[in-house]
Amino acid sequence: MHTVLEKLVLIMGVFLCLVSQVEAAPMTEKPTVAVMDFGRHVGASTADIILDNTEKTSSDYIIEALVETGKYDVVDKDMLAEKLAEANLKTTGIIDPDTAKQIGEILGVRYIIYGNVNDVTGSSTGLQIYSVGADVNTVKAHIIARMMDVNTGDIVMAAKGEGKSKSSFAKAGKENTGYITVGTTQISQVSVHNSIKKAAYAMVDKLTERLFGVRPFAGETDDN
Repeated sequence: MHTVLEKLVLIMGVFLCLVSQVEAAPMTEKPTVAVMDFGRHVGASTADIILDNTEKTSSDYIIEALVETGKYDVVDKDMLAEKLAEANLKTTGIIDPDTAKQIGEILGVRYIIYGNVNDVTGSSTGLQIYSVGADVNTVKAHIIARMMDVNTGDIVMAAKGEGKSKSSFAKAGKENTGYITVGTTQISQVSVHNSIKKAAYAMVDKLTERLFGVRPFAGETDDN
């Protein structure tokens, strides 16, 4: 016969098994989501990055990727910005459950996606091209996102994406326009945006796999 302790262990094992099955169950309906403005992690090298004359932000790329999956109903960004500006709510970076609930009520959504561009770093490999010094630079970007149920304040899912992009920088003594400095490395703004876009798509790919059991960008985000 089983002892009381053995029975308790058995019951707990069954309970944990059921819980894990519930958590692993994919969504069957399109969630309505609002994407907040993504912040920059304090202390990350992105603190020194200023992107001039650019039109898209990290949240724009995330919205773009979410829409492309066909798995989400995404709130229009302009409408979102207008309504939240009127409410004077903090919507960048980490968001607390109380603020999230207010956002949900204002926008009429069940879920919000928020987070940070956690880091942007650059590395350089020196080359000589026709006696002219040049660097081939690689920029990496990391995005961490959380999907919150605004009704409960619970984090439904979290995902991280990494993106890489390369560019060359000629050291010919003339002015190089369209470049920014990351640490001590000169990197093109196009490469920075490419890496952030790839990180956004990689993050959405992982998020969608965990929520729906499918990878909409399989193969595209495996090797950035």
